[in-house]
Amino acid sequence: MHDHICGFYYLIAPAQPYGYARRCYLPQVGVKAHATVLASTSRTVLTQTFQTPSTKGVRQLRYTFPLYDGVSVVGFTCHVNDRVITGEVKQKEVAKAEYQAAVDRGETAALLEQLPEASDVFTTTVGNVPPGARLLVNITYLGELKHDAEVDGIRFTIPTSISPRYGDYPGELCNTVSYESAGKSFEVTVDTTLASGSSIREMRSPSHPISVSLGTISTAPDADAQLSRASATLSLGSAELDKDFVLQIVAKETSVPKALLEMHPTMPGHRALMATLVPKFSLPQQRPEIVFVCDRSGSMHGTSITMLVNALKVFLKSLPLGVKFNICSFGSRYKFLWSKSKSYSKDTMNEAVRHVEGFDAGFGGTEILQPLKETISRRYRDMPLEVFLVTDGEIWQQQELFDMLNNKIIEEKAPMRVFTLGIGSDVSHSLIEGVARAGNGFAQAVGDNEKLDGKVVRMLKAALSPHVGDYTLELKYGDDDFEAVQQTASEAVKEATDEAQKLSRRKSLQILKDMVMKPISLFDTSAKLDDDPKKGDEKYYHLPEVPAPRIIQAPHRIPPLFAFSRTSIYLLLSPSTLDRTPISVVLRATSSYGPLELEIPVDQLDQPGETIHQLAAKKAIADLEEGRGWLTEANGASGTLLKTEYPGQFEDLVEREAVRLGIQYQVGGKNCSFVAVQKQSSSQPEAVDAEYDFIDDIDGLTLSEGDEGGPGSAGYTDIRCTSPPMTSRSLGNARLGGAVKSKKAKGGAFGSVLRGGYFSGLRPTSAAAPPSASAPVPFSLTAATRTLRARASSPGYAAQLSQHSTPAPGDADKATSYAPVSYGSESHTSELRSLERKVSGEAEHEVEGGGSAMQSLVDLQTFEGFWESNQRFWAIVHVDAWALLKKYPHFKPNVLATAVAIHFFQAKLAGEKEGWELLVDKARSWLESTIGGDKVDEVTAIAEKVIS
Repeated sequence: MHDHICGFYYLIAPAQPYGYARRCYLPQVGVKAHATVLASTSRTVLTQTFQTPSTKGVRQLRYTFPLYDGVSVVGFTCHVNDRVITGEVKQKEVAKAEYQAAVDRGETAALLEQLPEASDVFTTTVGNVPPGARLLVNITYLGELKHDAEVDGIRFTIPTSISPRYGDYPGELCNTVSYESAGKSFEVTVDTTLASGSSIREMRSPSHPISVSLGTISTAPDADAQLSRASATLSLGSAELDKDFVLQIVAKETSVPKALLEMHPTMPGHRALMATLVPKFSLPQQRPEIVFVCDRSGSMHGTSITMLVNALKVFLKSLPLGVKFNICSFGSRYKFLWSKSKSYSKDTMNEAVRHVEGFDAGFGGTEILQPLKETISRRYRDMPLEVFLVTDGEIWQQQELFDMLNNKIIEEKAPMRVFTLGIGSDVSHSLIEGVARAGNGFAQAVGDNEKLDGKVVRMLKAALSPHVGDYTLELKYGDDDFEAVQQTASEAVKEATDEAQKLSRRKSLQILKDMVMKPISLFDTSAKLDDDPKKGDEKYYHLPEVPAPRIIQAPHRIPPLFAFSRTSIYLLLSPSTLDRTPISVVLRATSSYGPLELEIPVDQLDQPGETIHQLAAKKAIADLEEGRGWLTEANGASGTLLKTEYPGQFEDLVEREAVRLGIQYQVGGKNCSFVAVQKQSSSQPEAVDAEYDFIDDIDGLTLSEGDEGGPGSAGYTDIRCTSPPMTSRSLGNARLGGAVKSKKAKGGAFGSVLRGGYFSGLRPTSAAAPPSASAPVPFSLTAATRTLRARASSPGYAAQLSQHSTPAPGDADKATSYAPVSYGSESHTSELRSLERKVSGEAEHEVEGGGSAMQSLVDLQTFEGFWESNQRFWAIVHVDAWALLKKYPHFKPNVLATAVAIHFFQAKLAGEKEGWELLVDKARSWLESTIGGDKVDEVTAIAEKVIS
């Protein structure tokens, strides 16, 4: 089996044009996690240490790793020997640009990004690492602790794997063959400090053997023992990274409702409140329709399918009379036990149990969206629907699920809830938690060998509880002094918008007055048509101003409260709120049995801090990213919803607000990344390049990431290299520290061919699909082209060419006059390129002028404005890419390709300027932002040399 990339790795160019790039891994020295649990929150510092090669530096390292869903990444530092670079949160495109600019200057820099497709997958990239360096990365993140219904306590999880997931790999994730990391140990310390009056009864781990010290914590081992303190470590000091680390904390008084108010240490007037409760109430049970949607894909094989069967038996045996129920099995296909849910009875229960006992994991890959849609469409319209999704949660396309559930529950107001039970040690928490949030339910996770009966029963009780709605939150300042949070949100937006419009009108009048005093010429000879007065401004300058409300509640819609299920609600209070300390927070709701109310006293923390602020900001950002949040229900100045008033710009408005919160509170996310650049001092050289040589890497090319060579390859004995390239894709695990555990792929033979050579893009395509122009067959993997190369040096080559081309009149001897050399050289003929394209199935493009060349370049230009350095591009522009990239290694391949494309348009397609002018402007702007204006002239001169 093959697995995802894991551990720090870099790519090395092949020794010859037709070889494979090497992916080499750094030996891992160790992984440590130190977590501090305070009440219902946790702060974890994850430290990962690696060793770089001892002979040369490395241009760029990448490392992809997991974190728990919903955590707030609030700190990022990278130690490279004695250099410490500290990360700062910025908008993701800005962060990438700053990172790239620093790397191009020769400075050590690092970038921490969240994968857009999964909130629990992060990537660290480090550039310009010196030889023999000890690389230490510290990541600090905050988390909101889950309630564990099985033990009625707190559940703390440190994920150690990126679950194998069904579907195309997003971003830069792809496969590689299995390897064993040099370091497999994982050290964990968890210190727990609860509020005064609470006492820790037990700390235990269902995943690993641990040692527990009650009364003390690791940072103060000699302090007086207190019942509210405890520390847990792994019994053997460390463990292999073969499954997630789970710790259960059982303590007295952890379920008492609490509300904590925190003052921000650096932003005057900013406060944050966290209200946490584990509800305990009893209402008459309802009799809904219950559908169990069960994952039977290939990854559920073994222990997971056994746990699924056991869970379903508990569910089925626990159902009360009067409900209707059904079972849906899914994988690549789905199947219902009955076409419509049936009433619960002895006969239907027995039939369902027999059906469940025959379960296997033979339904192929994991596709959740369609079976959930069908479950909802088949529901009875006169009763609530309760859905139990039981899965190992391994898919990439998560947002589609969230959007569908948001639409059904928020827009259509369907009376339904979705509960998720994650099974196995590698469950994707981002999926099960995200579905539960969107579905108004809650999620529970069950690892291997854990008991699940208690969790199942608690979830079923929650599903049988009546739907409670109209949750509102109020801040109470005195006997008759309240501030309603939701009203504050809508009113504050309108008030601020009105004020902004007044200010805008005043500015407009001033502009008009200035224009009267000093008219602007409509024929200014110094003006340039390509000048943009807003050029260089931030990404969102064109959007309408939408002031944030005085109080931001997260989640914006208070989720349903379920008995014995922990719920936390956050408030971000701006300086414009009442300058008084609330004495309590009041939660109200309505039900068919009467109103519900809970008043929680507010305790103000003694010291200012950022923890609650950052947890609140992350919760608000997650709301926005998953299609909810205050903006979705905010009205504009006209009184209509913003998403109705600005349908074309609303998505950007949401992104802008998520970026604002991320930067203001320094929290990483889908739209914000941490960037760290070394700080120069008088004792440090200006650029790392001046100190040492680098491995001849190929960073920046759009390459196949297949590898050649292996451990102990010549010149690289101190690093680990993979085996020869694979030719099909299977899914597997990526581990936090690099150790890999193979896992059966979902659905059997559904893999894709990884097509890629030295100058080809990595494009997973169906194994059965024929090659096409959009998925080029690389020369390094195509037997036909290898044959052609052999023929090119043989006397019979001219005969091969004559079958596919006719010499022009008077050039009868032209075909035999060629002296072909390596592919890409200037003396290599267009006929050979044409012949190779015909054999490989790639569409042929005219290179000398004409609309086809232009259209081909238009097709290849990326959204950002650059051209990728790949096989198709260099064939179109007739440039010896190999020689060019080796001659100018100080420029990134994509930079050179973009400069060449710009000059190709200008030199070869000058007559079609109206068609490509804006494309070139966009490309030139990308060059300026990537390498700086001072270097654009240099790379342009290079392009002029190769395009003559």
